[in-house]
Amino acid sequence: MDDLLQTEVLIIGCGVAGAVAALQLADAGVSVTVITRASEPVETNTYYAQGGIIYTGKDDSPALLAQDILRAGAGHSNPQAVKILSEEGPDLVKRILMDKAGVRFDRNHGDQAEELSLAREGGHSVPRIVHAVDATGQAIEVALIQALTARANIQLLTGCTAIDLLTPSHHATNRLAVYDRQSCVGAYVLERDTGRIKRVLAKRTVLATGGLGQIFLYTTNPNGARGDGLAMAYRAGARVINAEFVQFHPTAFAKQGAPR
Repeated sequence: MDDLLQTEVLIIGCGVAGAVAALQLADAGVSVTVITRASEPVETNTYYAQGGIIYTGKDDSPALLAQDILRAGAGHSNPQAVKILSEEGPDLVKRILMDKAGVRFDRNHGDQAEELSLAREGGHSVPRIVHAVDATGQAIEVALIQALTARANIQLLTGCTAIDLLTPSHHATNRLAVYDRQSCVGAYVLERDTGRIKRVLAKRTVLATGGLGQIFLYTTNPNGARGDGLAMAYRAGARVINAEFVQFHPTAFAKQGAPR
């Protein structure tokens, strides 16, 4: 990796969000560079997700899904986001995860159609959750990484930790640049094996770095959930909201020297 790398789109993180973004962009003809701090690209928050992902159930509808989300959100849900999720989400799960990436979700064997096995989880009024036993995230992540590595216009760099976004208003040698409009042209990246700092220039930068569970003393979140992306976004001037909603598992095995 040279000291300077240029790409059309830089995606920081390769969990389900970053990987899907990369896959869609690549299939639209865009050159993409994906970086991950881990030495193995599957080592993401997504990989450790257990339960399942929202699809659509029998006698289901976008209106019913939206109703369930709003009720579970207890007044905190963004109505526009709920509308997009309920109307577009299930179809995208099928087109991207099932058809494009080939994720193998569980099916009910014994009937002719071998229909998808749908579970009903908390907050949902009908069974609409597709799953892969109790390792759904692993099935999704492995399939997505295989799809990424098959695209010639996706460069996947492992062992690379984003340090800060490249924002001219903050990093320019011209002191008056602080008055310019905020913009982002890539990121400073630490190449972990060599200890060298690289500059990655990009027309667009996508932050998909996962959560921040590791800010707590005890957490079931994986080691990479350190809030890096939130910190970089905040320094660049982004508005950070709802950070108090941290995903966690209510129970865990505690063993000295081992992750929970």
